[in-house]
Amino acid sequence: MDMDGDWSLPRPNTLFKVNRRTAGSSLSKTSSVASTFSSLAAPVVAEAVQRARELSTQSDAEGFHQLRVAFRKLRALYWAYSPYLGEESTAQATEEFKRLAAVAGRTRDWDIAGDLLRAAKESGASIELLVTAAREKRAQAVVHSRTMIKSDDVEAFLNDVLLRAQTTLLSRCDNLPIQAFAEKRVRLARRALQKRSRRAARSEDTHEEDLHDVRKAGKKLRYLLEFFQPVIKGGHGRTVKELTSVQNKLGQFNDIAASEALIRSASFNEVPPEVVRESLQWLEKQKSQRMRAASRRVRGISN
Repeated sequence: MDMDGDWSLPRPNTLFKVNRRTAGSSLSKTSSVASTFSSLAAPVVAEAVQRARELSTQSDAEGFHQLRVAFRKLRALYWAYSPYLGEESTAQATEEFKRLAAVAGRTRDWDIAGDLLRAAKESGASIELLVTAAREKRAQAVVHSRTMIKSDDVEAFLNDVLLRAQTTLLSRCDNLPIQAFAEKRVRLARRALQKRSRRAARSEDTHEEDLHDVRKAGKKLRYLLEFFQPVIKGGHGRTVKELTSVQNKLGQFNDIAASEALIRSASFNEVPPEVVRESLQWLEKQKSQRMRAASRRVRGISN
């Protein structure tokens, strides 16, 4: 679907049950694979709908960030249930979740870039014109996000796509216990993280793409552990804490890398090229430092 086009989705006749109960409050080891899906999805859907509704009148960075996180969690949940949802249905839903997350995240990306540019200015870089231009880009991103993400449309889309998923799961795995299934999906996510971490650690020169892959795999595993903790064996609180720590380090690197790419791809008609170059030089230096720190952290978890 074209990000610059209009999208409007019909409201389904039967609504997916949305509530704000925590997932753990209704999950048990005797639950079925199908029944746990609605328990896990409902709070995330409620969060996404509420955040989308708030963004019609508010423009704080945290609201956009949490909306993006909600869509990322739904992508992870769909991956978890993909063996029974089917490849095509999973791909269609997750691509739309990804698109919506990107639209929501554009404002947050300019917030991060703006913060970094202000830090560059405070360190002595003469980039005031670019700092001002970044604020204008942020304002434009807010308008774009509000245009593309209407709360009624988001609610209708989520109700529709999740109701379809629930119907499919009830017909395919309503009598299958959740515990063994959840443990298998968590194992697969853990192996994917280990594989990507080892690949990044083996590289003599760590590449941005390798660190990005580790970051995505780590997020998926963390989300699955948070979803399935009540029904899988063993305590995973320590693992979640370690993953969060690694994600923070990788996130610091990603902020720099994403901001550099954002500024390189944007047009600044009122900003002299030399000002943009100075900002990029500062960002490149910071990126190298953060890449080394992130690489060390990844090597620490690759063994």
